[in-house]
Amino acid sequence: MKLNLEGCNMKIAATTVLLAVSLVLSCSLPAATPAAVQQGLAAEGHSAFDGIWRNAGRGRRPPGAPLENCCSEEGWNDYAKYLQPWAMEVMEKRGAALKVGKPLATNTAQCRPDGTPTVIEIPYPFQFLRTPTYTYILYEADYQSRRIRMNSVHPAKAPANWYGDSIGHWEGEVLVVDTVGLSARGQLNWDGIPHTDALHVVERYTITQPGAMELQMTVTDPGTLVAPWTVTKHFRKLTESRLLEYVCAQNNRDMEVPTE
Repeated sequence: MKLNLEGCNMKIAATTVLLAVSLVLSCSLPAATPAAVQQGLAAEGHSAFDGIWRNAGRGRRPPGAPLENCCSEEGWNDYAKYLQPWAMEVMEKRGAALKVGKPLATNTAQCRPDGTPTVIEIPYPFQFLRTPTYTYILYEADYQSRRIRMNSVHPAKAPANWYGDSIGHWEGEVLVVDTVGLSARGQLNWDGIPHTDALHVVERYTITQPGAMELQMTVTDPGTLVAPWTVTKHFRKLTESRLLEYVCAQNNRDMEVPTE
């Protein structure tokens, strides 16, 4: 028998009492290259999206801290660069109320539907369900769900509602979701950034490595924003195999602290 010990460190320890020799091999395997990782993901295909996911989690903002210093809500901290004056005034009022300990309630705090894109902010698990004609995203919080029609087109006039009209397609291994028809009752994120019913959201979900997913989301709203705004968010795959029950109205403790 011939042993190939290349790349291994060999250590021989002998004991004279037992006249035995133990051979310990400690071998280091080469790390997977980025190209190898991408090849593996390509081989896995769209099934890489299967399973239960969640975002990095929303941290707690210190009492009195300004909204722009928000914890782990990725991507929204530079809202001052994008908001038109009327929307900036809304956020300034929210910030002032937060500083005096009387935060203004958001949709989430009042157990209203989170809607798109706020539902993406939820620090609770979600799951993709894929069929040839639809992709569903099921969220643990309040049984919220989104139905994405694959390879379709928006209606000539999409009625405004909380989650909008979503169509999707695959660009290789990237899931692209285009959403219009979003009601002005909604908000861009948990902090209550407002928008109008002209909001247009484009999401690009990419598996960057096994168990890791990145979302690049571009929001366009000529009634609220001075320019299209792209935020990047990250998600990780969980070991859980099912979504649990979460009902906001059953035990809502966020009415007084909606920014937590």
